Amino acid sequence: MASQLYLLITLFLLAVCTADARSDTTRVDLYYGIAEGNYLIGDLQGATKGVEQIFKIEPDHIPALTLYTRIHMDQGKSADALKAVDRAIALEPSNLQHCLLKALVLGNMHRREDARHLIEQIMQRARVESDDYRVASQLLGLLLMADGNWDAAAGTFNQLYLENPESAAISLELAGEAYLGKANDALNQGAVDAAIDAIDQALQVDAKQPGNTNFTQATHLRMIRARMLTQAGRIDAAIADLQHITGRQPDHLEALVTLASLYASAGRWRALEAVIAPIAAHPELQDIALYLEGRAALAKGRAGTAREKFEQARNLLADGPSPLRSSLEFYHGVCLNKTGRPATGDAEIVQALDGGFRPETTDEAILASQALLRAHKAHAAITILEAITLNPLAPSAEAWTLLGRAHKAEGSTALALSAFNQSLSIEAKQADTLALRASLLRKLGDFEGAAADTESAIILDPDNPALTYSLGLIYFQAGNLHAAEQSIRHCAAHLQDNPGLYLLHALLAHSVDAPTIAQAALNHYLALVPEQSNESAIYLEYTLNAQKDPEAAVLRLQQRIESGTPSPALRNFLWYSQQILDRKAVLDAAGRAETPAIAQRQLCEAAYWLAQHEQALGKSTQATELLQLACQIGTPDMPEFQLAQWQLKQ
Repeated sequence: MASQLYLLITLFLLAVCTADARSDTTRVDLYYGIAEGNYLIGDLQGATKGVEQIFKIEPDHIPALTLYTRIHMDQGKSADALKAVDRAIALEPSNLQHCLLKALVLGNMHRREDARHLIEQIMQRARVESDDYRVASQLLGLLLMADGNWDAAAGTFNQLYLENPESAAISLELAGEAYLGKANDALNQGAVDAAIDAIDQALQVDAKQPGNTNFTQATHLRMIRARMLTQAGRIDAAIADLQHITGRQPDHLEALVTLASLYASAGRWRALEAVIAPIAAHPELQDIALYLEGRAALAKGRAGTAREKFEQARNLLADGPSPLRSSLEFYHGVCLNKTGRPATGDAEIVQALDGGFRPETTDEAILASQALLRAHKAHAAITILEAITLNPLAPSAEAWTLLGRAHKAEGSTALALSAFNQSLSIEAKQADTLALRASLLRKLGDFEGAAADTESAIILDPDNPALTYSLGLIYFQAGNLHAAEQSIRHCAAHLQDNPGLYLLHALLAHSVDAPTIAQAALNHYLALVPEQSNESAIYLEYTLNAQKDPEAAVLRLQQRIESGTPSPALRNFLWYSQQILDRKAVLDAAGRAETPAIAQRQLCEAAYWLAQHEQALGKSTQATELLQLACQIGTPDMPEFQLAQWQLKQ
């Protein structure tokens, strides 16, 4: 824009200087006319030859010097241009047009401070109502704009408007351009509110413009402000601007389509339906109208109808990627999810995201992130969710919870915990989020906090057995086996077809010295899994039987081993109970494994179950020694460690 004004000023100076061009010789006039004509048509080489012919005849020909200055400027020879204009000033020091031309040269040389100083001198010497003063003011404003000093530039143009009413149009236009430049700078720096304020200043200037010029420019500025307001999340204000435009220009298609998009983003479906018809009246916008109709139908819960609209719109699109195509794919995927085709729906949503669709609302971000998490693309979900959750204007508990899930899937425990905390600070009564936070606290060893969160979740969702099961595991890992037994018993009562729950309940009941309850739970487990039972169940069956009849227990254990494919550890346990192997032999065998971690687990298990055998036979000293060994070898994440530790405390 600044370069265009430089050209305007140059042409103005050319016109003024041309009017003054006089020569005593016809030959100089001829050469000057040819040079000037060549310059005007862009033939700088021809113009240069003409001027050089003049200088051979009249070296101090002032019009030729000023033309030579402009030629050198256009050729990028600023130093030569400065020499030429300085010569003209030396010959006519009172001619302010030469000084203006020099200021222009200095500006092109990026010596803006020198240029501004010269312009200020010109403005002091010129009459306020003169063309010299007007051109100097405009050039000063342009230099200020080139330096990014937008407010000073606009102030210069506004002052010129007040002092020279006859140049009002160009002055106001330049003032508006300065505020637009200020807005663009602010926007590039992420200062959206400052950019909007600058557009408001431009609108105030534009209001002074007369007639159609004002109407057209105001519409343009309001469109820019609507986009900025949308970017700042101020949707209602953006809608107000667009309604102002469409109210005065019902056929302004860009405003109509943008307004419809904002209505959809804001969930103003009745207002959206009102603007679809004007859009649909234009055949070239049929695809957009169908897309909007689909959005409105989806908002009403008519996913099937919406899917058909999206498919019709997609069929109208030309081949190749487009923003509308990715939006259609995204919402078509949402419809598939809602009509019972989640795998296909998620795949289409992910495809839309890969194709360039970017969620602009919290609802879109949530739908996108849910699909990405189900597709095991947690990292992509994090990128989307962070953009939404960091917006303080519309905090969403659900979005924060999803962000926590995504971080949890990525193994970022601290970030996941922080996200769950944020979600619960927005909405405390969320059973799922409390349970998720509890799982992280349990992982970090904060069993008290994990139990508190899970108990709160159970209050909110008392019929959810998964929560009771989680609470039982927390109590178990915390070493509170009485509380763990009660929670697992309650959970098993609701999930009677889950054998794992009954086996865990049986183990816990045995540990808290409730043999009758343990036997009943074990019987239920064995009824559900009559073959290939978990070896812990076989160990426990032996232990419960041995408390009543040791010989029968050994016989039953032998029958089980002979009828199945037992592990070496279980066979060694049988031989220990038959006094074929001693403690050292059994433990040595358990300590042989592929990795130290496996050996550690096997030793802990062996020591614990050997202790149960000794306890069943009433040998408390040997049982205690083995329980202590299990605790020394094992770790808190091993069930036998927790069971052994509990028994030692009793």
